[in-house]
Amino acid sequence: MSKKSQKLLIILLCVVCFGAGVSVPVVLNKTTSADSKEREKFDTIYSILNSDWYYSNKVKNLDSKLMEQAITGMTTLDKDIHTNYFNLEQAKAFSSSLEGSNVGLGISFYLNENKNFVVSNVYINSTADKKGLKPNDEIISLDDLKCSENDSDTIIKYIKAHEGKSVKTKYLRDGKEYTTNLIPGTFDSTVVCNIYEGYGEIILSSFSENSGKDFSKALTRLQDAGIKKLVLNLRNNGGGYLNAALEISSSLIPKKSVVFTEKDKNGKVTKQKTKDEFNQVKMEKIVVLQNENTASASEVLIGALKDNLGDKVTTVGTTSYGKGTEQVTVPFSDGTSFKYTIAHWYTPNGTSINKKGFKPDTEVELGEAKTTSYYKFKKKDVIKKDSVDDNAKALQVYLQYLGYNVDRTDTYFSNTSSQGLANFQQDHGLEVTGDCDKTTWDLLVEKVLLKINETPSDDVQRQKAIEEAQK
Repeated sequence: MSKKSQKLLIILLCVVCFGAGVSVPVVLNKTTSADSKEREKFDTIYSILNSDWYYSNKVKNLDSKLMEQAITGMTTLDKDIHTNYFNLEQAKAFSSSLEGSNVGLGISFYLNENKNFVVSNVYINSTADKKGLKPNDEIISLDDLKCSENDSDTIIKYIKAHEGKSVKTKYLRDGKEYTTNLIPGTFDSTVVCNIYEGYGEIILSSFSENSGKDFSKALTRLQDAGIKKLVLNLRNNGGGYLNAALEISSSLIPKKSVVFTEKDKNGKVTKQKTKDEFNQVKMEKIVVLQNENTASASEVLIGALKDNLGDKVTTVGTTSYGKGTEQVTVPFSDGTSFKYTIAHWYTPNGTSINKKGFKPDTEVELGEAKTTSYYKFKKKDVIKKDSVDDNAKALQVYLQYLGYNVDRTDTYFSNTSSQGLANFQQDHGLEVTGDCDKTTWDLLVEKVLLKINETPSDDVQRQKAIEEAQK
């Protein structure tokens, strides 16, 4: 894997898949080549590589590798980056990204200074949700396993190993200790619902098979609490099943409304309308949070809301990705799959956002610490002072975010910034070198993530959305 392919966003804890916006799988009939000469050329090259090529007896499973590479090349088209062939590993990853199901307690978390698990989100209808866990609850132990004495991988493995079994869970809330029994199980990790004074918040991370039903439950929960204003967070939501977008839209816009229209290659237009089995929950105001990773089915939902509800809907953040195409997936018996574009979609008013995206009504950029990316930091890597390094930008941005003095935030690691790093090392009991090895890097990233999680006011996009909702 190239170094570039390992590029990570510190704020993203999962891969955002822009191959979303898919319909149900289809099965293709076999077709013949339209050009026998080209087929003859292919067969000749394939035969030569198998029999006469110098390396033919040195490549394991050469037949299948040649065919896989040929298929990959055939489906790698500049015209359409969303038409793809997935090998077995890629197909599993893509399928998993659409499923949304996980085994666990139904929370996302971060580690605090005490190395305990602090709940950041509780997924609706999970065991944690049913037992009343809330954001900021601090989990201190699971049975006899103390969180502070074990790393997160150990804790997660323990939870998964106890699927269907009762786990005695101790946690702190507002300084008081509570005990409850949680039974790890399967949950859908796409919908989070929070109720605040005067408004509700729904975080939708993708459009899975169960997202529509869980979203409907979340809206009912807000309705029962008398909530009339909604902050809908679609940031970093790369899409998923279009059917889920239809179901979610059906809970927010009037019955019989158009959610989006499709136009196929022959110009045939099909209107996709709300589903009758979902009851509409009327909101006085909906504020949608979006960013450059808000794509596909997420954009379908934004278009449906804005075109059907008008001034009741406000968008905040940055311009969305701009994926206005629809794909279907063809599964093969060996586990691989092929995803290809069948149509363009348009908003109810006939607008295409393909390669353009939705511009927000109120543009708000996040601070550099939340948007600066970095490459995977290896054990042997060291960022030395007075040198250029791909990760020097992130290093200096993160130091600045934590309050240490730097004089620049590019890929040159200056002497001044090195002194800031030396101060960080001294403050945290590390060897003071002014150079950044993996131990220093890992701790720096840990401290940045901790501050991001414990300082919600730094999320200026969300703060602006809340202000808009409360107007």
